[in-house]
Amino acid sequence: MNIKEFKPYIFSGNIVDSVSPPFDTITIEQEKKLRAAKYNITALSLPEYGNSSLTPEKLIKKWIGDNVIYPYGKDIIIILKQVFYINKEIITRYGIISLAEIDSSLKAHESTFEKQVLERKNVMISLNGEPEPIFIVVPDNGFDKMVRRFASNLEEKFKFEEPSGVENYVYFLEDQEKIEKLKDSIKNDQGIVADGHHRTQAIKDLKKETGDSFWNYAMAYITSIYDNGLMIGGVDRLVYRTNFEENIPKIENLFDVTVERTIVEDNNIRVYSRGLFYKLVPKKYAIDQVMDSKYEVSTEIVNKILFGEVLGINKSNMQTKIGYIYNTTDAINAVDMHECDFAIIIPPWQKDVFLKMALDGVIFPQKSTYFYPKIPSGIAIYLKPS
Repeated sequence: MNIKEFKPYIFSGNIVDSVSPPFDTITIEQEKKLRAAKYNITALSLPEYGNSSLTPEKLIKKWIGDNVIYPYGKDIIIILKQVFYINKEIITRYGIISLAEIDSSLKAHESTFEKQVLERKNVMISLNGEPEPIFIVVPDNGFDKMVRRFASNLEEKFKFEEPSGVENYVYFLEDQEKIEKLKDSIKNDQGIVADGHHRTQAIKDLKKETGDSFWNYAMAYITSIYDNGLMIGGVDRLVYRTNFEENIPKIENLFDVTVERTIVEDNNIRVYSRGLFYKLVPKKYAIDQVMDSKYEVSTEIVNKILFGEVLGINKSNMQTKIGYIYNTTDAINAVDMHECDFAIIIPPWQKDVFLKMALDGVIFPQKSTYFYPKIPSGIAIYLKPS
């Protein structure tokens, strides 16, 4: 994978007021806070969240003119250190923000929704750039160690907490010799898109439609899949206007169903409904008849067997009957608060299984993986030189 340094646009004010979660993970409560901020990245990445009457194109020109954002004076690679806790253990992850070439060496692993791709295209066209990075992982066991070593000799530019419980430390790497070492270290690796499939597809479309070489590269956060601080969870499903209990007899024709009173963390799919958990293990003949892949992907089992064969949920009604949520506790609460009828708990991913499938070219259903911690938006903006 080819990467290179760039001149990012940086917020000149308090970074805490300018950053946000990635646009597709913003909650209702976060939206209220972001709307109230005078200069927040969501005014560019999600114009409908902004409090300005200006179009994104005019707003970014005004921000540049008013020095709200400014172009950094040198070509750099940004180093991001994220510190957080898992089970009371402190975890640290290192990665970089640079430009990554969008070519055949970059592997996508999830399908996309056409509507969301178009939304991202419109944002990028209006800004003539990219307001937030895509998230790429590389199967390189030494990359994170090199990044960690380079960061140890750099002065911290700024730090902030986003999301809650994750401290972000930002460094600017200007040393050209070290930049070249980073570029060389992953030039023979295949990058895998972890998060940002709709943005990646939008950039590919713009590259094809315009022929503009600017779209050959995307601003990207890159880290090693082997970094201990990289977590890969599943994305839980919220199901609306569908009664789970009424469908249990049909479900039992295709799944072995076990009722549980508490959640168990393993590699099985579970449904939560009316205070109970139901472990669903697909029967072998259901897998053989319905699945067309040599791999058993949890979300594909849910889509094709549970949704398609039992509940009558398909592509035409999926976007109105299914919601996505990134925290299992929130999914359970949504059921208990009667915000949905039931929730489907998708198990976390084992890194070696994910890597094998992704490099083998398997395309998962939309919202199959949740890479954590997410990369905050607003650390840097990538704009086409005027």
